[in-house]
Amino acid sequence: MEQQVLLQAKIAYFLGNFNKVLEIWQQNDFDDDYYNFLVSRALIAARELKPKTIRLTKKPSSKLLEITDIVSRFMGPQIEQQRADTTIDEDRKQIEDVLKKLKDIIPQQNQKIIQIICAYMSVNSCEAQYALQLELPKDAFQQELLFLQFMIYLRGRRFDLAESTLLDLRRFDDEDILTYLAQIYLNLYNGQPEQAFKSIQETKDRFGDSSKLMNLMITCLIHQNKFEEAFESGQKVKTLIIDNEQFSDRQEIEVCLSNLIILSELLNKQQQKEEYIQVLEQINKSCHFLKRYQEKIKKIDQLS
Repeated sequence: MEQQVLLQAKIAYFLGNFNKVLEIWQQNDFDDDYYNFLVSRALIAARELKPKTIRLTKKPSSKLLEITDIVSRFMGPQIEQQRADTTIDEDRKQIEDVLKKLKDIIPQQNQKIIQIICAYMSVNSCEAQYALQLELPKDAFQQELLFLQFMIYLRGRRFDLAESTLLDLRRFDDEDILTYLAQIYLNLYNGQPEQAFKSIQETKDRFGDSSKLMNLMITCLIHQNKFEEAFESGQKVKTLIIDNEQFSDRQEIEVCLSNLIILSELLNKQQQKEEYIQVLEQINKSCHFLKRYQEKIKKIDQLS
């Protein structure tokens, strides 16, 4: 029963359905480090987004509060501050600084969280392997680290290593949500949107639909130049997770609006584009996509 609770929470979390994660937490008394790690990230998102669709009535345990505090103080800020133009030495120093701080404050029983936080820092940096050196037992923490390692290789265009890591994920658990998601991302990064679309459908059939899967489908449609269809799908996602305030991962909200901004420009829907930019600014003014988009507009204005 306890492992089933953990599995349900993990599926909901990685599909971006934070509402479901917190529903599971409120209905179950289950104490597990990785489970608390999942719940802590959903609690932080709830605190930031203040969704009207969920009412928190359960008091977090002292352990969950401790993990939530650690994740809130270190994981989120470090990911958001990660720059794309840093050198390997700068990335290594940043990770070393965080490691030192974390080791001073994190109890020995929560040391696995150190590696997870540093791995998330590495996803957007050029120092791909530095945070993935510690050996962990075969558990949910290690599985998420494998998935992060896979994403690092993809972003570095090292498809050979990404495919090798996907094989490791399959050996770990061929039916896990992270294995399914890794296959989708591999297809997308390899320029195979049709195959990615098929993988998304298989994931939906296995685990149910979600804002993340809908956003990934829109990405597939964009890669296939099906802009009108992608725009209509994007509006449906916006209605679901923003207008109807379904509590989802903030990243999925940002992806939805980013897609709609790009599609509005491609389809010459200027008024709607401006509306989506305003909504995205209200949600996260420092959004990475927004910064890059504004830089591009500035350069175009300077050239015109």
